[in-house]
Amino acid sequence: MENNKLEVLVKIIFFGALWGVIEATLGYVLHFLPMLISGTLMFPIVIFVLYRAYKSIGSRKAIFYVGMIAIMIKSTNLLLPMLPAAKTINPMISMFLQSLLVFAVIPMLESDNNIAKVSGVMITSVGWRLGVMGYLVMNYYATGFLSFRLESFESIFTFTAIDGFLSGLLAIALVVGLSKLKSINKIDRIQIHPLVSAVTLVLAVVFTLIKF
Repeated sequence: MENNKLEVLVKIIFFGALWGVIEATLGYVLHFLPMLISGTLMFPIVIFVLYRAYKSIGSRKAIFYVGMIAIMIKSTNLLLPMLPAAKTINPMISMFLQSLLVFAVIPMLESDNNIAKVSGVMITSVGWRLGVMGYLVMNYYATGFLSFRLESFESIFTFTAIDGFLSGLLAIALVVGLSKLKSINKIDRIQIHPLVSAVTLVLAVVFTLIKF
């Protein structure tokens, strides 16, 4: 029983740290690309990592814990005095919403019905973006700061609908398409050594703080 709890903890830390590494490296690089491209590419990777974490650990609750690990890693950017807090808090909000929505649609992703699986991915892809827009609206009324995403109907529609749809298509290819591969299922059963999780966590924090 204790060994099983340790194994679960090791995997939660590993997948959370893996998300942190991806966010600090690929996510940072993508910010230099046009928004339509950067906004489309990151989410499919995130939902793939979260879904693989669920399949590997076998617990929906683990998705929350994986998300919390990644969010705590991201929060270390608040220690950087030259970086505006919003540059850290906004991604943390997005990460929380993504974790929440992936948790919510797991029954759809686990369905034998491909339409349900595709719908689950699309709901998540568009849903977390709508959540971000809601947060930005509340932030505007609370602080008076108007995010560039709220400046026009075009920017709102692009972020939620266009980016959400294109990102969802890529996520479907990763989550639904790759799940049919036997090699992926074998990877889910691999045991992760505690040292691997620890090293991944350290790398995630270091990469997050040095900001490349």
